[in-house]
Amino acid sequence: MQRVLSNYPLLLILFLGAALRFYNLGVIPGETFDEIFYPLYGLNYLSGEKFFSVHPPLGTYLISLSIYLYYLMPWTDTLASTAFEIANIDPISYRWLNAATGSALILVAYKLSMQLLNQKRFALLVALFFCLDGSLLVDSRFGLINIYLSFFGFIAMLFMVKAFKNKNSQSQNIALSLIFLGLTISVKWNGLGFWGVGLASMILIFLLSKINSSMKKNTTMVSAEERLKNLPLVALLIVPFFVYALVWIPDFIFMDQFSYSEKHQQMAAFHSNNLEESPHPYRSEWYTWPVMIKPIGYYFAANDVLLPDGAKQTVFTNVHLFPNPALYLFSLLAIVIMTLAWIRGGYEAIVTKSYTPEFLVMSFILIGFYGNLLPWALVSRSLFLYHYQPASGFAFLALGLLLYKATLQRSKAIEFLYRGALILIIAAAIYWLPFQLGLDIERDRFYQMMWSKAWI
Repeated sequence: MQRVLSNYPLLLILFLGAALRFYNLGVIPGETFDEIFYPLYGLNYLSGEKFFSVHPPLGTYLISLSIYLYYLMPWTDTLASTAFEIANIDPISYRWLNAATGSALILVAYKLSMQLLNQKRFALLVALFFCLDGSLLVDSRFGLINIYLSFFGFIAMLFMVKAFKNKNSQSQNIALSLIFLGLTISVKWNGLGFWGVGLASMILIFLLSKINSSMKKNTTMVSAEERLKNLPLVALLIVPFFVYALVWIPDFIFMDQFSYSEKHQQMAAFHSNNLEESPHPYRSEWYTWPVMIKPIGYYFAANDVLLPDGAKQTVFTNVHLFPNPALYLFSLLAIVIMTLAWIRGGYEAIVTKSYTPEFLVMSFILIGFYGNLLPWALVSRSLFLYHYQPASGFAFLALGLLLYKATLQRSKAIEFLYRGALILIIAAAIYWLPFQLGLDIERDRFYQMMWSKAWI
């Protein structure tokens, strides 16, 4: 009981996150936005109908599993009773596992933060940000696969940091990190951003190992040389891609149409050659994502309701992939501040031949952010705001660290900024919640909440 009471802030955040993700999960009709693809593909695995997907199969496996398990529940009919028609499938069947995964991601973010800094206040801030981010929230409530990429990616980061930080079960943590990196890539190829974090971290460790002096005392981190020795480059280059290849086995047994290379040639051709004749209405440039220029409309419906006085009122029901504007703005600011601090810390490390544990933490966060954002500059086809989710998670870590350090200051001005930022983030989450949960709002209220025409 004492342990539960000591962790009640985390439990409250987890409860809130789960409540937001499961609330009225089946109210919005099925086949919303890209639900026209993934739930249908998942159902095809169960019905035996062949199909072509432009992404690796793991995300579809999980949606297929979600549907299968749902129809094993005693309150449901059999799956056969639906005639394996997507229109007959309860939307909850292909959404509940996403909601559970999105809820679990909050806990993963907390655990990762604790491994990075071992400060509960910092970890709680990060967990709160993952809980209140509208982008992660919305993709946790639909039968899409983006949330699985972030989930597996941040689990891989958790085990990577654990392997770097302590010697206990180091080999096991390394193995788990590499396996989850493979699973991340098996959801979408942009999961390679997390793999790149591992590669860039090894390069940084190699460079730091050239510094003659050891880290400042009182750190629990293993020495750079020892970390480099225990995480060989060959393992990072082989294991994740071996796991990726294994994930394909059920798909090839089921499809039995194309070879491994043929399938990947088709996927690569789609991503490189499928340029739209006209721009997608919700496409956005990668450099606009941190300031949320173009949210994505997932669902929209308008209905006229009769008021008690006999007048008619138009009510909108809409779901937008709508991040928390305050959270995105403050986390971008935190990245800028951290980048400048990292440059100064890197210069000091070169001059003084020593570096601090905080420099390593900042390095990890910045590698994660830029490694998951900048590669999108090379992509020519339409991009969307949900592609920013992995990078935004690292930005939330940066903001959490910045605000945590603010709590250590005795300045009233800094405390005011800290409390003000938190209040604005929570207020923004409440204010735009109808856009994320699909709550009914009046027509005029809808346009009032759309502060920018680009948001509509």
